[in-house]
Amino acid sequence: MIKTNIKGGLWVILCMLTASISSAQDDEGIPQFSLEECIEFAFQNAVPVKNAQLDLRAADASVKEIRADGLPQINGEVQLIDNYNIQTSFLPAVFFDENAGTDAPPVPVKFGVRFGGSAGITLRQLVFDGSFFLGLKAANTYKELAEKNIQRSKIETAEAITKAYYGVLISDERLVLAEENYRRLDTLFRQTTAMYENGFSEKIDVDRIRVNLNNAKTQLNNLAQTRELSFVLLKFQMGMKVTDPIKLKNELKDIDIEQYANITEDPVYENRIEFSLNKTQQELDKLNIKRFQVGYYPKLYAFTGLGVNAGANNFGDVVNITDDWFSFGNYGFTLSIPIFDGMRKKFQIEQARIQLLQTENLAMQLGSLIDTEHAQAKINLESSMNVLESEAENQSLAEEIYKISNTKYQEGIGSSFELVDAATALTNSQTNYYNALYNTLIAKVDYLKAIGKLYNE
Repeated sequence: MIKTNIKGGLWVILCMLTASISSAQDDEGIPQFSLEECIEFAFQNAVPVKNAQLDLRAADASVKEIRADGLPQINGEVQLIDNYNIQTSFLPAVFFDENAGTDAPPVPVKFGVRFGGSAGITLRQLVFDGSFFLGLKAANTYKELAEKNIQRSKIETAEAITKAYYGVLISDERLVLAEENYRRLDTLFRQTTAMYENGFSEKIDVDRIRVNLNNAKTQLNNLAQTRELSFVLLKFQMGMKVTDPIKLKNELKDIDIEQYANITEDPVYENRIEFSLNKTQQELDKLNIKRFQVGYYPKLYAFTGLGVNAGANNFGDVVNITDDWFSFGNYGFTLSIPIFDGMRKKFQIEQARIQLLQTENLAMQLGSLIDTEHAQAKINLESSMNVLESEAENQSLAEEIYKISNTKYQEGIGSSFELVDAATALTNSQTNYYNALYNTLIAKVDYLKAIGKLYNE
């Protein structure tokens, strides 16, 4: 049974070494990404950013749509009419009999021909409409809002990718340590087994180490799966196919956490995209009020039109007429003056003003929210860094204790219980350290977002 476990441990190590060699060969040609490159890739491929950019395109098209209302509106019209039952008109009888009395009944007469045709073109030009010019300004402001929404989407994407990227880096480091722990325990297991077979150790020593070895193997498998899931999450946030292989350029040692040890920076509202979005929304609300107010102004349009018409008793004659088309034309102005609309615009203005008050209230609440987020992020970062410092010290102490315990055990003056306990404490301290490191990195991201410096174009 013991020999079987020895072979199993050797087989696991051999598989890991083979996998490492194969991985080194397969890694050639796999694209490598730094954190900044992951973020830039996401700005081109992540769905939230792409949809925000499409919203901007839609806003730009909306501006052009409104601008089109101020350009000449030209329409052409062609008519072919079949007056199958010509309307009857009534003329005084004196038109037909000069001797008819004044009380003579009118004479019914049908005027016109059965078939007629006309063709014309009209031009209508806006001269003055307060709603048009205000709508054009509002559309441009809406376009500005769409541009800021792209910025917000990029900030949220950068936040998600940064956290996912750090998650992969932590998983990589933990996996390396887990492999070291497994190899260390496997070596110890084989040494203790050999000592037991030669009568220098007890079976309980072998079993105790075997339990730790099995636990280390389970942890190694779990961390390998966690690392794979971390990559899947990162690629999803980037807008990349989860089946595409990638490598990371950065390592944990490249991240300078100490620069945030002494935090004194206060939040600047203008640096937060949410605050900027609220200001733009207030501008839109004010323009909405003006939109209803200018509804009381008159509207002036100029128009002109020209065309030709013809008539005949037979449809074919209308179609074949070439000379007997008679032209007509007109031009003029249309002035529309609102007089009374049942106080509709009054209540529309009242609703728009309430909407503006709500947006202003949200601005005040947003200021308090930013202050709260900053205070919370600052406390979390300071606390995380304190915990990280303690866990780093604990890890160093656990490593030293394990070295001493292992030396004592090899020299025969220490027990396997003491050594296994030291190995367990070392594994726990390493786990705690990297959990604290990950929490610190996440706290750093949250803090940069709170002060509006996570991402700026």
